[in-house]
Amino acid sequence: MMKIEVWSDFGCPFCVIGKRKLENALGMFTMKDKVDVVYRSYQLDPDAENRTLSTEQLAREKGMTVEQLKIKQGQVANMIKKEAGLDVGYDQVVIANTFDGHRLVHFAAEEGKGAELTESLFRAYLSQRMDIADHNVLVSLGSEAGLNEQDVAKMLTSDAHKDAVKADIAEARKLNISSVPTFVFNNKYIISGAQSEEVFLNALNTIWDEENKLQKQEFKDESQGDNSCNDGVCNV
Repeated sequence: MMKIEVWSDFGCPFCVIGKRKLENALGMFTMKDKVDVVYRSYQLDPDAENRTLSTEQLAREKGMTVEQLKIKQGQVANMIKKEAGLDVGYDQVVIANTFDGHRLVHFAAEEGKGAELTESLFRAYLSQRMDIADHNVLVSLGSEAGLNEQDVAKMLTSDAHKDAVKADIAEARKLNISSVPTFVFNNKYIISGAQSEEVFLNALNTIWDEENKLQKQEFKDESQGDNSCNDGVCNV
């Protein structure tokens, strides 16, 4: 099996693009049924306050003119539409702390729905401009993914999975991850950024071949030790 861990945050357009590129590459990978993709937590702004801003307010905060901001927003919207298939509008900007969203992904992963919830949260935040810090929104998203509403609501009002989110963020620091998306293959090969399908597919094929050659070599070496019988000789 190959394990791919993906560190991302829901407000990052490059993260949803990277997710889509990896998925497309996996669709072309002959051993895709041997790959386990796990989504890890990362917060670009752990101190983010939940609020809704108009374009004018956001422009003032960023030290830009409204026209400059609209041009930038248009470029980002076109990129997300082209690369990830999501329609993005910036009539208003919802800023949400993503911590509870990450907790929901960990909760959903227990039901085998981590990837599905990750996609829903990207869509809700980037495309639908929803406040994903709002527990009612998170309960609704969980329900749409097939999770029990009452179980999701109970989880969100508890401390469940807070340690898991913090552990993911700590692991990111340990791996010197300072930007997202970051993709870690088998805990030792790292790809940063929303790379092309070709880059991901090449990595999948190369890592799969290298890992399997290593396993075969290790098995061969073990079989030639003292606990083996060679031609004409047996060490017992």
